[in-house]
Order: sequence, then C-alpha cells, then structure tokens
Amino acid sequence: MNSSYVYISDNSSFKESLFLENLLIKAKKGETAAFGEIYNLFFKRIYTFIYYRVSHKETAEDMAEEVFLKAYTKLGSIKQAKSLEAWLYQIARNLIIDHYRSKKELVELKEIEQTLSYDDAVLEVLELSHQQKILNELLKELPEDYRQILKMKFFEGLSNEIIAQLTNKSEGAVRVAQFRAITKLKELFEDYDE
Repeated sequence: MNSSYVYISDNSSFKESLFLENLLIKAKKGETAAFGEIYNLFFKRIYTFIYYRVSHKETAEDMAEEVFLKAYTKLGSIKQAKSLEAWLYQIARNLIIDHYRSKKELVELKEIEQTLSYDDAVLEVLELSHQQKILNELLKELPEDYRQILKMKFFEGLSNEIIAQLTNKSEGAVRVAQFRAITKLKELFEDYDE
C-alpha cells in the first residue's frame, strides 16, 4: 500500500476538522468573521464547563467571554486545529482556578451555608426521584478526581481526549478512571440498597 494515502473512516469528522482548520487559518490572518465562527462553535460548551464550576450565570458568562478574549490575543500560539478545543478548555480551567484563588480569602461561612442550602433547595424543587437523590449523595463519596472525570464525561459530554488534556492524563488513564469510578459507584449503590 502506498504510504501517501490515508484511509479515513469518519468522513463527517474529517470535514469538520478541515472546516475548523480553515477557520483557524483565517482567524490567525485577522479575519474576525472566522474567529466569530470559532466563538459560535465553542461558546456554549465553554460556558457550560465554567458554569458547572462557579454556579453563577453572570460570572460564567464573563469568564467565558474572557476565555475567547485570551484565545483571540494568543491565537498564533495554537499550532493545530485539533488542539483548539482542548486549548480553550485549558484557558477556561486556568480562569476558574484564578477565580477561586482570588476569592479564597473572601469566602465567608454564611456564603458556604447559603450555597449548601441552595443545592438542597434545588434538589427539592426539581423533585428528583429517590434514585437520583441517592446517586447525587453517592457521587459525593467518590474521590474528587473520579467525580470530576464522571462530570466531564457524562454531564458535560466531553470526549476522553479533551478530558485527558484537561486532567493531564493519557486517554487510557481517563478510561481506566471512568471504569473504576463507575465500578465504585455501583458498589456504593449496592451497599446503599442493603
């Protein structure tokens, strides 16, 4: 077989990557419409990623906007379009860390109590089924890294590749962590039923 030919099984994925590559090239040349397309493609996912971590709509909106401002100013540093999404998530992750570092000394006990009571009120308002409430409690018993990986995978819909880049793990390690987290969750659920 001639090594200059590459078989591509997923034609739509290939078209999407070419489209994104083209947008990135145009955006790097200063075409604001191309960057606007990138913004439209990723804003909702970046906003959701941030919102689930800061739990405040306006803060999440502001931070998502800041992600794209930073990305626009550093667009030249991204080499491949396939890395763009992970790069945007990494910028978002760093902003979230900065956000909590800046608030670290300012968080009062009353605010924590309000947040906890708000979470409980949300569960009641949503009238979650008994099993959903149990699942929510059992998730809290998982180690933090397992909990985060499950949230990224199943609540935010991120791919294992993106999760791996965000957690500085290999895709294999992410799959193993997902398997172990789900296994542990099943064990906890079975123990809860007994």
